[in-house]
Amino acid sequence: MLTGAAILYVGMNFHFVRGADGVFLVPKTERTLSDVYVDIRDFRLDHWKAHKPLAEAIMASNQKHLAKETPPLVFRETVAEAFSGLLNR
Repeated sequence: MLTGAAILYVGMNFHFVRGADGVFLVPKTERTLSDVYVDIRDFRLDHWKAHKPLAEAIMASNQKHLAKETPPLVFRETVAEAFSGLLNR
């Protein structure tokens, strides 16, 4: 029972983030069981949008090296889609 409680505590308070240089422990900004383990090696902009609490936790913990730059072409396409959606209203 003690082991289960310890696992639950770690899962609710930390993200295990798999990056290009290994696995990193990132403190969560919200206590939930979401995103306990996340592999970010191939993340794109849409992935970061789906994992906003993870992105916030990485920035808050000063481990910004984990957040890769989104390729410029993907970023440009996303901005173009957003503007076209606004212009179509």
